[in-house]
Amino acid sequence: MARGAHQVGGSSREDFVQEVRAAAGIDRLIGDYVSLKTSGHKLKGLCPFHDEKTPSFTVDPEKGLFYCFGCRVGGDVFKFYMLHENAEFPDALQELAHRFGVPIPQHRGGNSGEQTRLREMHREAVAFFRTSLASGAGAAARRYLAGRGLDAETVQFLKVGYAPDSWDALKSRLRQAGYREDELLKSGLTVPRKDGRGSYDRFRNRLMFPIEQAGGGVIGFGGRILGEGEPKYLNSPETPIFQKGRHFYGLSWSRDAIREADRVIIVEGYTDFAALWQAGVRNVVAVLGTSFTPEHARLLARYTHRAVINFDADRAGRSAADRAVTVLMERDFELRVLELPSGQDPDGHVRAAGANAYLELVACAPTFIEYLISSACVGRDMRTPEAKAQAVADILPRLAEVKNRVLLAAAMARIAQHLDLREADLRAEFRRVAPALRRGGAPPAPVRSQPERNCTLAERQLMHLLLTSADVRREVAATAREEELRDLTAGHIITVVLNQERAGHEVTVEGLQTLLEKEDQARLLAAVMEDFPGLVAADWEESWRIIRKEHLEKESRILQRQLRQSMEEGGDTTGVERLLRRKLEVRRLIETL
Repeated sequence: MARGAHQVGGSSREDFVQEVRAAAGIDRLIGDYVSLKTSGHKLKGLCPFHDEKTPSFTVDPEKGLFYCFGCRVGGDVFKFYMLHENAEFPDALQELAHRFGVPIPQHRGGNSGEQTRLREMHREAVAFFRTSLASGAGAAARRYLAGRGLDAETVQFLKVGYAPDSWDALKSRLRQAGYREDELLKSGLTVPRKDGRGSYDRFRNRLMFPIEQAGGGVIGFGGRILGEGEPKYLNSPETPIFQKGRHFYGLSWSRDAIREADRVIIVEGYTDFAALWQAGVRNVVAVLGTSFTPEHARLLARYTHRAVINFDADRAGRSAADRAVTVLMERDFELRVLELPSGQDPDGHVRAAGANAYLELVACAPTFIEYLISSACVGRDMRTPEAKAQAVADILPRLAEVKNRVLLAAAMARIAQHLDLREADLRAEFRRVAPALRRGGAPPAPVRSQPERNCTLAERQLMHLLLTSADVRREVAATAREEELRDLTAGHIITVVLNQERAGHEVTVEGLQTLLEKEDQARLLAAVMEDFPGLVAADWEESWRIIRKEHLEKESRILQRQLRQSMEEGGDTTGVERLLRRKLEVRRLIETL
């Protein structure tokens, strides 16, 4: 079992979330990304979310929280992973569960251990295929790999294997390992026989490329036929752990390089990826023989918003590139589309010309606009008005996908120049074919940022004690009145904490975060993570005394202004006396504090 592995102890989603949180360990997770040094009972390091020279990023393993006192970002293990990986919560939950060995519950009435069993079965299959590649039966597969220029180190790193030319070699291995017939079928590794009597191996006499999810862990396979046979490439079918439209080949290995380069190269095939990886081009992914989906774009957007599409130059490749362009433009990607010389694929080109020559072509690949113009002009005599009209008809609907106005304006100018048209005519035609594109209108009014309101020391100390001591919560809940909190910077936070206490709900930082706005979330985390040397639970009374005194002094000042105004305006005697009595009462209360 993986380091930190846990067994599922409950069936609810919240149980699962808590198990992942406990298994990950905030110091362990963040320590993989940030160099942390011990500072008392906490850990400190340079914040990964903003530039700084003096560490202000703090991790508290006991509380399971992190907070940066510089950029005011903080939260739990999920928040850190979501920020660092640009992931949404469901993805962060799934990926951290896999990373730290927490079985993922199967919903929709399924067995809670089903996905874990399927993942374990795929790991077993990887080992079997790799052993088969090294055996006598794998000689032809090894010759094929050598012929494609892939060395032993690359083959081992990518876990490439071989599926023997047998109807039940893998099935027998998996049955010996204890997997049931129904599990084999659900995994997609076997196919049911037409007569309904059992199953046989899906992959036979194929070079096997394991497909991992972005966070690591094999979830499917791509198999390349050796010798004659169809289809040339065969992927795993859709299963409870694998959906082709949600994954790339190679992303688990290349995601750090993509983030570092701030650009991804998207290729079509497994061998394209392998050849580029071996040549040192690491910011690359391959699609899985399926059309490019919005899920693909969303996944890539976690690492970069700049992409180079390098598909094959045949009709199918151009069609796939067009689809990818459409989907990525909807996510505001900065795009280039590369077609290699003489119709080469990336695998053949990088082996023949080398990585540097390939990267030079990537750097000067046509932009999205240049690609649209080039594609629209192919096979047409652009000297004729009819051909220009047809090219414009092809190009303009695609421009409706462009959300950035600056890019749209530049595209219009470039297209008009290339086709020798008046830009005004081009814009008029664009408005006709793309009426849904919003034009003109006043820009939205600028949002004026409010000056930051800082909590006083007494407020911060009281929040800290409320969040760390149930006894303090009970005593303050029995003492405090809402009107005494109303004017405090932390007033809403303290009110929410006390309301949760009075309602008998469990009070946790994670739970409170869901009840607070962003600014109050930051104030809450700052208070719970701040060190207050010598502060003990009994000190809540002093903090509360200071807060009450400040509240009463403010009320006294307001009463004084009201008295002065009432007397200047000749107000009625009863009203003046009422204000005076309250002012004297407030002064007596202040003196008792």
